[in-house]
Amino acid sequence: MINGEIRTIRINCGADPITGAGKLSEKKLEQYQQACYDMAVQSANIWAARSYLDYAEGSQDDTIGQALALSFVAEKTRDLLAQSFAGGGNLSAGKNSADAILANEELSSYLEFNGGNLHYDLVGRDLSEMSVQRLPSGLSEEKELIANTFKRFADEVVAPLAESIHREDLDIPEQIIGPAAEMGCFGTCIPERFGGLQPDDKPDSLGMIVVTEELSRGSLGAAGSLITRPEIAARALLAGGTPAQQEKWLPPLAAGKELCAISITEPNTGSDVAAVSLKASRTGGGWLLNGAKTWCTFAGRSEVLVVLARTNPDTSLGYKGLSLFLVKKPIYKGHSFSHKQKQGGTLTGKAIATLGYRGMHSYDLFFEDYFVPAENLIGEEQGEGKGFYYTMAGFAGGRIQTAARATG
Repeated sequence: MINGEIRTIRINCGADPITGAGKLSEKKLEQYQQACYDMAVQSANIWAARSYLDYAEGSQDDTIGQALALSFVAEKTRDLLAQSFAGGGNLSAGKNSADAILANEELSSYLEFNGGNLHYDLVGRDLSEMSVQRLPSGLSEEKELIANTFKRFADEVVAPLAESIHREDLDIPEQIIGPAAEMGCFGTCIPERFGGLQPDDKPDSLGMIVVTEELSRGSLGAAGSLITRPEIAARALLAGGTPAQQEKWLPPLAAGKELCAISITEPNTGSDVAAVSLKASRTGGGWLLNGAKTWCTFAGRSEVLVVLARTNPDTSLGYKGLSLFLVKKPIYKGHSFSHKQKQGGTLTGKAIATLGYRGMHSYDLFFEDYFVPAENLIGEEQGEGKGFYYTMAGFAGGRIQTAARATG
């Protein structure tokens, strides 16, 4: 089914309109972007289902885990079939395959039972009778040690402080930030050569996931979200930063010596990153930022803001006119701040009242002629106009971390 979708995309978007051979056309990919997105989601679901089955096969004594794996695979298969019948964006290559799958009586019976409420009721009943607190993790000894270490930290340090942080809308205290930094919390996604915990020779998100789950179990707002911002910033720097920028910014981020916030969302654009309008205009030795941002979490406590701004005033360029900046500011505690630079620029912030997710505080920000040195543009001259790509590279890791927060 997926292979059929891939072939259809290649034929529709490839240089050769008959065979699909050659480089894919960027313009045509934009025309079929919904189909490409749907295919990516389908591929991710298939990969996740296979991974869960591998987990279940490796845990022969874990009957609950195996039952949940069967339910998960049934759920993802149904999602895949439903998306194929919906047409897959501009493509419908998967519909015939979906018809063939549903014609298989054995598979249809499997989906009906394992994806139904009765199966979940049976699994829930077994869980309650067994008093299972935690399913086998399948982690290596090293990752299990990390999980247990952060579990103790969440139980002994985070949890006792979490309720007062939430009820009184307090800042996250140094009793959490300091020890978390010493334990390497902020460097889980940063390579070892820059002082982080990530192996230099291969990407490894599992350590970050394990740490996030345990911190989130203690408190999402007071601890579980601490990793999100350095995760996004580090991946953006690794994707587009110059060697000098990586050497300068990544070690203090990994050590928790400089905390950061991500400033992408704007009042009138929401999650449409390509529509960002905060203006960055050239000035002597750097750039001046002017405009508003919103939902910038941890902006007060952070010393570094990762800011996406429009460096090319031609709005018809869309995402190609955006660049990503590393913006320095002092630490401010509380729910509002105002900083005036010696050059005359100002940055003001006010925390947004929220029902939950307190501790880090999410801010409305306003930049007025705020100066940023030229060397703080990620990628420097080569990075101008590539901010969207670096942001997406950062978000790829941030989304994994967000999922881990939910499972924690």
